[in-house]
Amino acid sequence: MNASNIQDKLADKTRPVFTIGVASDLIGMSVHTLRMYENEGLILPRRTETQRRLYSQVDIERLQCIRNMIENRGFNLAGIKAMMSMAPCWEIKGCSDSDRAQCDAYDHALEPCWVVKTKATICSEEDCSECPVYHEVTTCHNMKSFLKEHWKNV
Repeated sequence: MNASNIQDKLADKTRPVFTIGVASDLIGMSVHTLRMYENEGLILPRRTETQRRLYSQVDIERLQCIRNMIENRGFNLAGIKAMMSMAPCWEIKGCSDSDRAQCDAYDHALEPCWVVKTKATICSEEDCSECPVYHEVTTCHNMKSFLKEHWKNV
């Protein structure tokens, strides 16, 4: 592997490289709390073949955002999930009317699209941790910018 390939891998903020223990240490949260956030659907760490959780830099930033919303902004987990559910994933993914009709994220969920049980056909086989809705829209700094831009164009 040459230096360019190494730099590319280091620059990829979505590449999962941190174990749960390292992520816990970086953020200053307990491992238990990280597992709870995963169970609540706020974070989607990737899993190795042996089921070890790995977190990316984007995941670390998301966790810092969640911590800030809880400790400094007065949010609870339900409020954070409701905020994340507002991302119009059906527009970002280009869902058809029939996809929207069968998708809980479009119709009535107060949970992020990656948590809902009934998904659009376009998302049913996709790994949500790879989705641009998860990575690019539902983070603290991107959600507000995305919604402002979206409503400006409507």
